[in-house]
Amino acid sequence: MKKKGFSLGVLLLFLLGLAWSGEAAGLKKYFSLYGTYLNYGNSKVKEDGYAVTAYGSLGDGKHHGVEVGLSQMHLNYESGYSDLDQTDFTLAYTNTGSLHPNFSFRLGGHYISSDDDLTDEGLILVGDLTYFVPYRWNVGLEASYSDYDELVDFEVFQAVPHAGRYFSFAKGKVYLEARGYYIHVSDSDRIGISLENYYSLEASATYLQGPWSLKLSGWAGQQIFAVKNAGFVVYNLREKYRGGITGEITYRLRQYLLGANLTWNTYKEVESDNTVNQAIFTVFVGLNF
Repeated sequence: MKKKGFSLGVLLLFLLGLAWSGEAAGLKKYFSLYGTYLNYGNSKVKEDGYAVTAYGSLGDGKHHGVEVGLSQMHLNYESGYSDLDQTDFTLAYTNTGSLHPNFSFRLGGHYISSDDDLTDEGLILVGDLTYFVPYRWNVGLEASYSDYDELVDFEVFQAVPHAGRYFSFAKGKVYLEARGYYIHVSDSDRIGISLENYYSLEASATYLQGPWSLKLSGWAGQQIFAVKNAGFVVYNLREKYRGGITGEITYRLRQYLLGANLTWNTYKEVESDNTVNQAIFTVFVGLNF
């Protein structure tokens, strides 16, 4: 890991430790650990990999919230290629109700320290503005700006309009959400990308009943350098994705949250022109305290 990335990681963990000290005893705190395994089918470049992620949030439960994420990923490549190590840092602030009782806005930053020369030291800024009626419906717009200038100076702009609605179903509730993605890559020809503009549509359904939550989602279209999960996940490698599906299940046990999800994506491999099937399996445990 580069010195700059290491220093930032230490700083983020230090700030999080301060927030969780005795002075913050009256605040709501959450911490979770994620373990991820990745597998690449039909790839002539990648074999598999793993990632470990730590996430923490701190807030008053009403208006203000701060989130911090630190992730370390390792990808095993086929012979003839060097393995890849990457560290991701995310810091975000959310405010609810200060502008208007039904408005929420979120600002965040994501930093990448990677063996991938094209996107090493990449900086991503993310913002979201949402109007909501609690447990009924919401509509909003998320936008992100990604700056990559280590090897080739290029930028990525992403706009994601989104809307969701709750419905009563059986003994629980169903939350339906739709998200549209527009991604623009500047100077695409300089990095070997054929298109500047990419479009896709994502839909998800989440069923909530008691301590259980079950979510199914899928998307189709084209994405490259996409920013997802409110800025905590950035697909920074030069791969043109065509679609994917995800299933996730969670269970709340007193102050604990246990869960697992499985994602399948497909993308076009730049080096071989193969269609690659990417499988991602994640398990996680969280603690409210």
